[in-house]
Amino acid sequence: MNATEQMKMVRELLESPGPCITVALAGREVAETAIELKEAIRTIRKELGNRSIDIDAFVEPIATYAAELRAEMPRAGASAGSGIVILRSPSISALHRAPVQIGGPIPPAVRVADRFDARTILSIMAAQRDFYILALSQKRPRLLRCTQNSSEEVPFPAGTPSSLADAMQTRQPDHDLANQSSGGPSIGAGTVVFGTSSDRDAKNEYLLHYFRELDKAVNALLKSSGETLILAGVDYELALYGRVNTYSHLLDRGIQGAPDGLEGGEMHRRALQILDQREQEPGREVPADFDGRAGSGHASVHLHEIVAAAYQGRVSHLFFQGNARYVGIYDPVRQRVKHSDDPLDSPEDLVETAAYQTVLQGGEARILPASAMPNGVPVCAVFRYAAPQPAAVEEMETAKH
Repeated sequence: MNATEQMKMVRELLESPGPCITVALAGREVAETAIELKEAIRTIRKELGNRSIDIDAFVEPIATYAAELRAEMPRAGASAGSGIVILRSPSISALHRAPVQIGGPIPPAVRVADRFDARTILSIMAAQRDFYILALSQKRPRLLRCTQNSSEEVPFPAGTPSSLADAMQTRQPDHDLANQSSGGPSIGAGTVVFGTSSDRDAKNEYLLHYFRELDKAVNALLKSSGETLILAGVDYELALYGRVNTYSHLLDRGIQGAPDGLEGGEMHRRALQILDQREQEPGREVPADFDGRAGSGHASVHLHEIVAAAYQGRVSHLFFQGNARYVGIYDPVRQRVKHSDDPLDSPEDLVETAAYQTVLQGGEARILPASAMPNGVPVCAVFRYAAPQPAAVEEMETAKH
């Protein structure tokens, strides 16, 4: 799922009519999680009490999830290993096992409101990694479709070489080499080039041809998806494949090691490590010229400017750390943010509110680690256009009348 598709899904969830229940649990222990969920159901029933709704029918799917969790207990104290997120509305009932630590991106919460919690939904999306691994084996290449928790082999299109030997039999490499000799039994009816170039150069030519065929297969399968591709192979093969690659979403680092000696699970684990490292890199999501944009009013790290811009539909991209929070209220008339935790003010998490308004009005919101944020700030945003100057606003208001 690419970024555009993710934001479309987030927007659809945030537009879901209420009441909307967002439950986020730590998931440290299966037994503990089942108990937490039981407590969450009590809270949900209480908060639904003043709504015109069949509470039993509404809560039933959540109770079913609690039963499923109890059934998963292989023994007392068994580890669940991931956070649990439940989304429930009149049209949605979903259980997500988010592979992130609660207290980081997803805080423990039970919320009954007119909409789902935007921060929690963005955390789920951030944890849902969809990517591919291409194992560069000379004997049996493999393409694996992966998520955070799974991997499965994807068949190559018909006509794709099943091995280097197969590629050598079907077509000569694009290189004019003389002195060819019939191949021996190990390569069937293929030919071996050994004359004007060294054996290594000759093999490289065959590998380049073989890799070009794999590259064609990858593009045929993945071009429209936009998903990340990670190579697995020995160093020199990774480098050779890089010379012929035409897939624009190939990661610039690969899994080093002969794939035939790595189980699918090991390749998957190493790929996740690479993605983790990539997400920590500064400048991967936030534009490199962010400081310049901020200086011209086209970006900001100040929450009061960001919240106002989000309500005005000016935020094209919002970035914030998982633990970034600011409890307060926003006055849309004065366009001011005020810190408050007084229940009479009906305060809210204004970072989450900014994310909600951004996505609802066609922008993108992302949760990033501190290392990927400009100077480690908790929140920043890129604007579609700078805020109108006071004189311009007054002129616009005058023109209306």
